[in-house]
Amino acid sequence: MSDHKILIVDDEKINIDILMNTLKKDYRIVVAKNGEQALEKIFSDSIDLILLDIVMPGMNGYEVCKKIKANSKSSDIPVIFITALSDEINESEGLDIGAIDYIIKPFSLAIVKARVKNHLRLRDAMKELEHLNKLALDANPNTRLPGNNSILKEIKRCLEMDLPDAVIYADLDNFKAYNDKYGFAKGDEVIIYTSEILKQTLNDENCGSSFIGHIGGDDFVLIVPEDKLDAVTNGIIRRFDKDIKSYYSKEDALKGSITTTGRDGRKTDFPLISISLGCVRLPESSFKNYIDVSDACTEAKKMAKYSTGSSVFIERRVKNSIEH
Repeated sequence: MSDHKILIVDDEKINIDILMNTLKKDYRIVVAKNGEQALEKIFSDSIDLILLDIVMPGMNGYEVCKKIKANSKSSDIPVIFITALSDEINESEGLDIGAIDYIIKPFSLAIVKARVKNHLRLRDAMKELEHLNKLALDANPNTRLPGNNSILKEIKRCLEMDLPDAVIYADLDNFKAYNDKYGFAKGDEVIIYTSEILKQTLNDENCGSSFIGHIGGDDFVLIVPEDKLDAVTNGIIRRFDKDIKSYYSKEDALKGSITTTGRDGRKTDFPLISISLGCVRLPESSFKNYIDVSDACTEAKKMAKYSTGSSVFIERRVKNSIEH
């Protein structure tokens, strides 16, 4: 059964029963017997599509549709009129005030099912397009990954829904020294390489619903299922270390370090770029908001950086205590 919820609005029980029996195997059904009940359910529930009669006592279907379309919380819900009013004037009026379709009684059940299915598909496609547009506006121009606003919203969503997820803060070590020697263009190549490693790892570990965001520079945030945390972090480090040497000259790669000159004129050796992963588990944690999670991730990342080379540090905050 689909998660879509359909509201049937009709004052005739027989019409409600016919539509319910036709659609209940595929969708969740909500019923209203007049306009007032319909508006109450629309504004208090999450409705995906409305099948609306026109001729009803009290508030008619046209008035209901106008109120639906006038409210920003409900204006995007598809409305299909199902009515015995069959002349072109009534149909034109229904479509003019915002209905997406107009079905005349007596109706074909196969036609009703097909039109409901198609309009729900269209709504889903429009919502996905809107989501992608928001991500594009927030996306990092280098990696095209979602940026800070999207990261904040995703972490808030996980906390509000108490999802069994973990947050990973990924940061590159010795990246500034690399930029100083090889230049920003090569540095951008390493950033893109890192983003591809993150995506590849989540794909290989079957983390289809996971999230990757790019804070900026060499900082990334991932949200993964808690039970995938060990596999994901180990996979990231293994893949990252495998090919990072290809972004260095043969001499530097063999030496395992680079030499750069600082502003004070002194030459300093820096190890090859590695990746540090600071992680926190969200379930049963003491985190109350995004700031708490962000602070814990930052602290975990700092702890990971104390180790030489690519490393991971997982912090758990449970019942107002911290366990490492």
